[in-house]
Amino acid sequence: MSRMSRDANGVLEPRLRLGGVMARGAAYGVGAAVCVAVAAFTVREHSTRIDLLEATTYLGLVTGAVFLVIGLFFWACGPDDILRWRDFTTTTGPHDMVSVVGPSLVRAGTFLLVPVPFAYGLGELVASAAYGSWLGGT
Repeated sequence: MSRMSRDANGVLEPRLRLGGVMARGAAYGVGAAVCVAVAAFTVREHSTRIDLLEATTYLGLVTGAVFLVIGLFFWACGPDDILRWRDFTTTTGPHDMVSVVGPSLVRAGTFLLVPVPFAYGLGELVASAAYGSWLGGT
């Protein structure tokens, strides 16, 4: 594991990398998928369970895609100076905020997109399950 240090401008080194930011967002998304499963099986009614999984699927897909696209655009706008939130105090103007917000939106978008296929698949299983079964609910 690399040790963090500060450069001459006070910015933490090493700089953020796109793969690392997306990997951490995906790891958080796996945790969110577990939370979706727990929430889905906490709801007992069949139709409410399906509605919860459909809402999770569509809202996660739309919001995650928007965050990811905007974050990647911001990341591309400032390729030489991608900053962490801890480096906020080193920004010199409002245009530098793009370098701070870009990685956050990429991580949030990845976080929201990872549980989408899980929620969709679980929603299809619940929809096809018989009423009264443990999967279908009451």
